[in-house]
Amino acid sequence: MSLISWWLALAGFAWLALAMEDHHHWLVGRRPSKRGGFTLRLLGWSLLALSWGAAAASWGPALGSIAWCGLLTLAAAPLVLARTYLKPRRR
Repeated sequence: MSLISWWLALAGFAWLALAMEDHHHWLVGRRPSKRGGFTLRLLGWSLLALSWGAAAASWGPALGSIAWCGLLTLAAAPLVLARTYLKPRRR
């Protein structure tokens, strides 16, 4: 269950990053529309909420919340490293 929580957090952070203008432009090559940015933010926060739900279902709400904070760190790390060290493909 913790792996599911981690994958949901990773996907949530990825969608939240794509909702930001700089990150979206870095990856896609253009700025997101206003509606598209809102949709990406909504999807990102929803996935993070589902990630917490999976952690809480696995470990209980108290310990699951603490474990979820650690999983958030582990989920954000690959995205930070990718944004820092990888070059996007340009079409």
